[in-house]
Amino acid sequence: MGYLALYAGLLLPWAVGAIWLVTIERRSGPTLAPNLFRQIGYGFFLGYAGLVLLIKTNHLLTSSVSWSGLMLVLALMAFAGAIFLWRTPTASMETSTKDIPRFQNKPLFWFTMLLLGWITVHLLIYTIDIFTQPVYPWDAWLAWVYRAKAWFLSGDMTTVVSTAEWLEHSTAGGYTIDAWQYPTLPSIIPYWAALSLGYWSETLVNVPVLFAALAIGMALYGQCRENGLSITAGVLSCYLLYSIPLFGTHIALAGYADIWMAGFSGLGFIALMRALVQRSSQPSSRYGLQMTLAFVFLALAVMVKNEGTVWLLAAFGMLIVHSFRARVPILILVSFGLLVLFGFAFGATHVSVPLLGTIGLVDGRLVIPFIGNFALELHNIWYVYLTNFFAMGSWNLFWVLVLAAVAVSVRSNVNPTGTQVQRIGLSFICIFLATQVFIFGLTDQGLWADTFTAINRLPLHFVPALLFAALIILDARSNRQTAT
Repeated sequence: MGYLALYAGLLLPWAVGAIWLVTIERRSGPTLAPNLFRQIGYGFFLGYAGLVLLIKTNHLLTSSVSWSGLMLVLALMAFAGAIFLWRTPTASMETSTKDIPRFQNKPLFWFTMLLLGWITVHLLIYTIDIFTQPVYPWDAWLAWVYRAKAWFLSGDMTTVVSTAEWLEHSTAGGYTIDAWQYPTLPSIIPYWAALSLGYWSETLVNVPVLFAALAIGMALYGQCRENGLSITAGVLSCYLLYSIPLFGTHIALAGYADIWMAGFSGLGFIALMRALVQRSSQPSSRYGLQMTLAFVFLALAVMVKNEGTVWLLAAFGMLIVHSFRARVPILILVSFGLLVLFGFAFGATHVSVPLLGTIGLVDGRLVIPFIGNFALELHNIWYVYLTNFFAMGSWNLFWVLVLAAVAVSVRSNVNPTGTQVQRIGLSFICIFLATQVFIFGLTDQGLWADTFTAINRLPLHFVPALLFAALIILDARSNRQTAT
C-alpha cells in the first residue's frame, strides 16, 4: 500500500468509466466525433458509481471488502473495454473549421491563455487545501466522512443505525449518527481511498473530490464544445465554475456530498439540455446517447443525497414540457389538481401505491416516497435569496449571469434553432427556480433557508447546468446578432 496504491485505486475506476463510455458511444454512433474531454469527465462519475456498486456487491456477498479483488475486477474491466475500443471503428474526423483548435485572433488567444492561467491558480489552491487541510468539522466530519472512518477503523462496513436502535442493541461494532439514513456513496468513496492507501489519512481520503472537480470542469468544457461554443467560451465556462467561492469551498474543504451532486445532477441536466437541443435542431440526429446519459446520471444522484429523487422528478417534468404541446402539461396539471380536490372532498388525503408507499397528506404532513415528509407552511424567502445570492460573497456574480441569460431568453430570436435553444435553457432555469421555491417557500424546509445553509447548498447541485444554460442562451443571442 501507499501513495502508488492510492492513486492506482482512485484512477483505475476513472479509466474504466471513460474507456467504456468511449466504447459504447463509438459503437452506438461510429460516424460521430464526440469531444474527448466530455467523455473523460462523464466517465469519471460513471466509473465511481460502478466502483460503489462493486463495493456494495462485494460486501453483500462476502461480508467484507477485498481491495485486491476489486482492483483485479476493475483491471479486467479496463482491459476488456480497451479491447472492445480497439476493435471498434474510429469516429469520423470530419469537422467544421470552427472545431479546429486555432486562433486567428491574437487578443482572443491571449485572453484564453489568461483564463487557463487563472483556472490553474484556482485548482492549485484547491489542491494545496486538499493535501494540507484535515476533514473540516462540519457535516462532512459528522456524517459522511465519520461513517467512512468508522468502517475503515472497525474493518467492516457496519450498518449505521438510528440512535434509538443503537441504544437498544448497542454492540462494540455498532455506530450511530443523526444522518444515519443518508445515502452511502459519499462515504464509500473516502472509505475506498483509505483502503487503497492502507491507513486512515484525514487529508488524502479527500483526493477523490479534487478529481471530481477536474471531471466536472472537463465535462462542462466538452459539452460546450459539442454544442458549438468556441474554445474560448468553453474555457470561460470552466473559469466561471472554479471561481465561484462556494463551489471552491466544497472542493477545498472536501467531504460534503454536494460536490458529488454537482457532478451527477449538474452534468445530468446538461446532458438533458443537450439531448433536447439536438432533437429540436436536428430531429433525425442521434440524441439518444445524451438522453441516456442524462437519466443515468440523475438516477445515480439518488445514491448521493435524498434530494436526487426530487431532481430526477424535475428532469421528467422538463422532458414532458419539451416532448408535448403546451396543452398536454397543462392538462396533466389540471387533472392532477382536480383529482386532489376530489380526494379531499371525499375525505381521502393520501393513497398507498404498491412498490412506492404512501403519497399525500398524513397528519398534516406531505409524504412523498423516497423523499420524506414535510409540513406545508409558507416562508418569505425572497430577502434570504437576495442576501445570499447577491449581497454576500459566496457566489460572486454568478446569479447576475443567470439573470442576464433569463432577460435575453425572453426575447424572440429570428433563427428558429436559436429560439429553441433559448427556450430549453430558460425552461431549465424556471424548473430550477420552481424546485427551490417549493422546497424553501412552501414547506418546513424553509427553516434551513432562514439559517443561510441549505439555501446555498441545494443550488450548488445545479451550478454546472445553470452555467451551461446561461452560456448557450447568450451564445444563441450573439449568433443572431452576428447574423443580422
